[in-house]
Amino acid sequence: MDLQRMRKTAITGGSSLVELPEYIITSFLPGARPLLEQYPFLFRFFGVILALYYFGPIARLKSLWTQFSSMIVATINVSSDEDLFGYLTSWISDHRTLRADQVLNAMSNTPQDTGRRRVRHHDPDVEETKRMNEPPKIKYEQGQGTQLFVHKKRLFFCSRQFGEGHTYFGNRYKRMEIISISCLGRTTQPIKDLIEHIYFLNKARERSLTIIRRPYRGGQTWSRVTSKPRRALDTVILELEQKEKVLADVAEYMDQATMTFYANHGIPYRRGYLFHGPPGVGKTSFALAIASKFNLDVYNLSLLDNDLTDSDLISLLNQLPGRSLLLLEDIDTAGLNRKGKSTTAAARRGGPSWASGLKRGQGPRDADDYNVNDDDEAGTNSRVTLSGLLNAIDGVAAPERHVLIMRTKRTTNKPNELDDALVRAGRISVRVGFKNASKRQAEEIFLRMFIDLPTSASLRGMEEAAGPVTPTEDEKPKDELGLRDHGEETTRLRGLAEAFAALVPEDDFSPADLQDYLLMHKKDPQKAVDEAKGWMEKVYEERKRKSEEQKEQKEAWREEKRKDIDRFREEVKAAVRGLSSEEDEAKQGRERDDKAGDDKKDMTP
Repeated sequence: MDLQRMRKTAITGGSSLVELPEYIITSFLPGARPLLEQYPFLFRFFGVILALYYFGPIARLKSLWTQFSSMIVATINVSSDEDLFGYLTSWISDHRTLRADQVLNAMSNTPQDTGRRRVRHHDPDVEETKRMNEPPKIKYEQGQGTQLFVHKKRLFFCSRQFGEGHTYFGNRYKRMEIISISCLGRTTQPIKDLIEHIYFLNKARERSLTIIRRPYRGGQTWSRVTSKPRRALDTVILELEQKEKVLADVAEYMDQATMTFYANHGIPYRRGYLFHGPPGVGKTSFALAIASKFNLDVYNLSLLDNDLTDSDLISLLNQLPGRSLLLLEDIDTAGLNRKGKSTTAAARRGGPSWASGLKRGQGPRDADDYNVNDDDEAGTNSRVTLSGLLNAIDGVAAPERHVLIMRTKRTTNKPNELDDALVRAGRISVRVGFKNASKRQAEEIFLRMFIDLPTSASLRGMEEAAGPVTPTEDEKPKDELGLRDHGEETTRLRGLAEAFAALVPEDDFSPADLQDYLLMHKKDPQKAVDEAKGWMEKVYEERKRKSEEQKEQKEAWREEKRKDIDRFREEVKAAVRGLSSEEDEAKQGRERDDKAGDDKKDMTP
């Protein structure tokens, strides 16, 4: 297209407007003259439009409309890193718009509907068949562009466009988007009413869900990653007295009077809990149950995240809302202690060797100081330091009004190995020790697996879908576990539960181990009891095999460390010999100088 020629072309008195469109259209579309001769009116129309746009009237009118609309149109913008963005897009996609949906985004691998609840007295076979035969669903949502819709007899404009940066939205890493809601008028109150209506509508639907968030963008901010059905407290396998003690403590802390008391006495309004114990005993489940009980969002943070630094950690914690639960994981495996690593480990990470220390004037340490220690590991990948963590949770700018739960990861139950500064009073107020399942807990797990009744949390979530509970269901008596008696079948299951508990050794299997085994026989409780002994024998054999493998690996690791220490000792000896030889040479040099001086004196007359 010859734009330079177009700029130099002027409309003279002898030229006609018919010639102008012909020239413009052929400039934009070279070789279009034959088509122009066949359809002259169509091409001349497009030529006039292009000419008007090129010479500016349309652009000026567009700018004028933008300025004019800013005075008569109110607008509120929402970015895609807000929960409100998802609420708005879902609501608009579910409602009819005045403009045809010409641009849509199609998604097939959307997250599962975690809000779905099972109905009472369901048939597992029927539900499983229905789930397998259910066709895949494709979800459509508004694409880039503008939509018009009416709400409460008022016209709204909804515009969706890309912004700067990226964000996680719906478990996807996507480009940042901005949705703009506009309406005619000089006040934003109608838009606020619409947004509040959509917000509270979704919050009402999420009453039976626990929202879980994790960091993204390298630890700069939080992102909603998933939502789970609320975990009922009676499904957590823990000693009743210990469970009630923790719940009473959290309830007292969350009370408004407690916050006032802390403020009047100048005490930082914080509360910390340490959950320690072997894996599979319900530490995370209890944390989720506490969040469900007190309607708290869970902010999950692992200290082993390679992208997480001290500054990121402080920034994340400062973004915590008041009523929330911060779950810090892996605090025992992140290397958070002030005890120095051995020189062997430092050398493996490229640290200074013993010989280089001697050359800097440091004396050699005793060989007994370099013993092989099973806990002397080569370090972790965590970039978070102990001082950074302490400043984040208990520093001058540390947030308040949230519940802090620290969870250990290792199999061994050694909470005392954590640094004293991390678990001192004021940072950790309550320690909760979890153990493997007792016989009573094994019986409880069996009953909850096979007595097919919804828990209290799921009952609340099913009220809308299944309607109110019938009086006969409510009038049935409950036992100490909160389970209703259904007659002979329940009596038979209680007998099987007692038989199963009698086979399970005390404090030898975690609740997760027992649950996984029972899930393999979820349709046949009698078979679960009959095959329990054989399953436990296989577990013991597997544990023995793993123990032997770990022992061999540990011995190989210890042998490698011994070789490293021997090699460093040789370096020390070589460095000492080098220093000794240098001292001998210096001494011999001084002796030669002294002898030469004496000879010179003897030769003097």
